[in-house]
Amino acid sequence: MALLRHLAIRCRDMEKSRDFYQNAIGWQFVDYRPTREGVDLSDGVNNITLLQQPAGLQRPPLEEGNEYIHFGVIVDDLQSCWRRCREWGAEICASSVKQRAKSGLDEPPEHSFKVLDPDGNIVDVTANWEEWRGVTIQRDD
Repeated sequence: MALLRHLAIRCRDMEKSRDFYQNAIGWQFVDYRPTREGVDLSDGVNNITLLQQPAGLQRPPLEEGNEYIHFGVIVDDLQSCWRRCREWGAEICASSVKQRAKSGLDEPPEHSFKVLDPDGNIVDVTANWEEWRGVTIQRDD
């Protein structure tokens, strides 16, 4: 079996993305890469590297279903994460990770939501530890 332990994401503005993932999503800052063109974050299990997109590189925005990257996170407190995303100024683009529901975007969701990161990448956010098939998570509580 192979275990995912590292994800790298290209960012137009690495510092803005760092701020989003650290303060809205809740990942921890680890350190800058030696070149300072990358920053490492962690969720406690995985290393997530944000890489500064090269100057002049244009990446057109894409709609959900055709996006460059789409991934999900499980949070302990969904409503707190939703509020942090809203306070940060992120766009909540769906009120469920299972549907593209546009209704109820101004109210904290019951089960999950989709949010756009600063580059328009879709992040599924849920508090359901069994949201995705085949995922087993050991909890400390």
